[in-house]
Amino acid sequence: MNVLITGATGFIGAALCCEMLNSGHNVTAVTRPNSPKRDKLPSGVSVVELELDKITELTGSYDVCYHLAWNGSSGNARNDFDIQMSNIKYTADVIRTAKRLGCQKFIGAGSQAEYGVVNGVCDENMAPNPFMMYGAAKLASFHMGRIVALQEEISFVWPRIYSVYGVGENEGTLISYLVDCLKNNIKAELSPCENMWDFMYITDCTKALRILGEVKKTDGIYNVSAGKPRLLKEFVNEARAVINPNAEIEFGAKTADPKRTFWLEPNVEKLFKLGFECEVEFKEGIRRKMG
Repeated sequence: MNVLITGATGFIGAALCCEMLNSGHNVTAVTRPNSPKRDKLPSGVSVVELELDKITELTGSYDVCYHLAWNGSSGNARNDFDIQMSNIKYTADVIRTAKRLGCQKFIGAGSQAEYGVVNGVCDENMAPNPFMMYGAAKLASFHMGRIVALQEEISFVWPRIYSVYGVGENEGTLISYLVDCLKNNIKAELSPCENMWDFMYITDCTKALRILGEVKKTDGIYNVSAGKPRLLKEFVNEARAVINPNAEIEFGAKTADPKRTFWLEPNVEKLFKLGFECEVEFKEGIRRKMG
């Protein structure tokens, strides 16, 4: 396949470029002009430098488009109305552009944040109830993007991606903070960690995304996660056992608002029916992240 990927220098985007190349596909990555992260891209990727608001000027011929670019995916920008609102239009622009360039399928990058706080197992039919602008904008992009795709007659796939970790992830994530503390023998100050969680290693995530592109008849929402939820505290203690068994961790040092604390217990049956299987257990993922 000829694959087009926006947001290609991001954590998931760069890894997806590797995944697709290693599977024999031709990859074109759309990056911001003079992106300082361009060196994250593997050799063999064709690069097009183009601002997202110029995406309609893109030329070429492709089979599948992965739209991973998203402004304001971390920090305070996640609750910035104007930043998040812009992403909805960009999603529609990319869908129309993908169709014009010959794509048969558009694959977005949804988020478990669209569901909001769900205490219990969450499948794709769960009614979304986001509590931050980021999740609301993702949800709006799903609904409006799906309609644009119907109008353009292009297949529309919306993976709702859960908690992905691994080599290359952004600073400030729970795993990055925890690993840094454990490596340097610094006390990790965490919430009670009594909520359910489900970590997925980066290469398993990109494998799932690849399968969504390769399998001909995929459509709609797919929860993308490992499907092995446990209490977050169990994951934390397992990481400590791997990195530094004697390290100090203070659970409850940070308060947790139950109305804004995610409970990640996804039903991933729909994804696994496509033939997907996770390959990297959490302990192994932590070892890989340690290098």
